[in-house]
Amino acid sequence: MSDRYDPSPTFRFRVEISGVTVSRFSEVSGLEVQQQTEDYAEGGQNSHLHRLPTRFKYSDLILKRGIAEDGKPLWEWLEKALSGEITPHDVTVNLYDAEGKSALRTWNFADAYPIKWSATALAAETSAIAIETLSLAHQGLRLPST
Repeated sequence: MSDRYDPSPTFRFRVEISGVTVSRFSEVSGLEVQQQTEDYAEGGQNSHLHRLPTRFKYSDLILKRGIAEDGKPLWEWLEKALSGEITPHDVTVNLYDAEGKSALRTWNFADAYPIKWSATALAAETSAIAIETLSLAHQGLRLPST
């Protein structure tokens, strides 16, 4: 009988920001890296271009959470950035297995700092939860050695 490996559901994750205590996030996006290339046209070679690898490009890390009192440390980090005091922090995102017991994947983002904040529209005719979105620039994705 072969082993069966079920993929993890997307809701079993945890975000940790070093130096900033925040309880939960409802969504994480920007888990993306792309190898950039440079095209090189070799003289006499008309059938194709050479695509040479250059550097990696990382997407901004996007964190979403409900606006609540426990988000004050996150807001203070943003306030410092708004006043010109950029304080980078490492961010770790863990995706857990289907049972929520062990981390399947860990993504470490080095020296992240806030570059954008937004909130959902406030509307008196709805009872939706107020969500804040924080975009973080970072200095690259590090995968822990296994």
